[in-house]
Amino acid sequence: MMKRVLKRLAYGAGAPVVGAAFVALGGFAASEVMIRMPPRPGPTPAIVAANDPGAVERGRRLATVSGCHDCHGKDLSGKLFHDDPAMVRAWAPNLTLAAAQQSDAQLARAIRHGVAADGRPLWIMPSSAFSKFSDAETADLLAYLRSVPPTGARQPRLQVGPVGRLAVLLGKFHSEPATLKANGGLDLPDLGPEHAQGRAVARACVECHGPELKGSALVKSPDLAIAGAYDLNDFERLLRTGIAAGDRKLGLMSEIAPARFNVLSHEEIAALHAYLRARAEQAS
Repeated sequence: MMKRVLKRLAYGAGAPVVGAAFVALGGFAASEVMIRMPPRPGPTPAIVAANDPGAVERGRRLATVSGCHDCHGKDLSGKLFHDDPAMVRAWAPNLTLAAAQQSDAQLARAIRHGVAADGRPLWIMPSSAFSKFSDAETADLLAYLRSVPPTGARQPRLQVGPVGRLAVLLGKFHSEPATLKANGGLDLPDLGPEHAQGRAVARACVECHGPELKGSALVKSPDLAIAGAYDLNDFERLLRTGIAAGDRKLGLMSEIAPARFNVLSHEEIAALHAYLRARAEQAS
């Protein structure tokens, strides 16, 4: 999903004017400051990895639904997940090495606040969604990360190209701490206690469908009010197989859904469906 966002940012930033803008404005130096400048120190979450028998599996499940493996790889050793030299070359860090070398608090801060262990701001890290993980969920995720043995090499750091730097200067490409400062973390509408479970599951949808689930022009994702037109059977089929009603494939959704959402129970999918239908009815 991040690939599509970055590609469209590149088009919007206007590659033809990059050279002139940088000569006139000293854009490289200015953007470098914005890219590397540490955010103001915030609280470090006082969270310790869970150690009960079910913690690792719960954490693995949360990582799957949240898309951690999409960028960091099946073995969490990291990988190059976006390769556009003009915009950005982005490697997801090797989480197996990070887990071996960092404290629980440092890992939790990276997950929920988008700040690396050395204080650097993280980019292309969905902490806006992860900031709403409960302490218990974060502790489970830490347990899972610590269960994976160290493997592979350290991945390179983010390399931002000229179009990407212009996007930074124009305020179209932000670090995760800057995004969190602007939006306070994603907070989906509370539709009552009967929809609490569905609301929690819906956090996994915001990366593609936006902070209010109204869709995203960047990745051509629809407003999830469309879920109101699905019956539960078709909705569950879409999440488990990527095949929409009418035997249609839906591009990115058809790629992501089977990889992430097959771990959800029928009860969780039903709760998500009910939440999205209630949201659609409220908006109509």
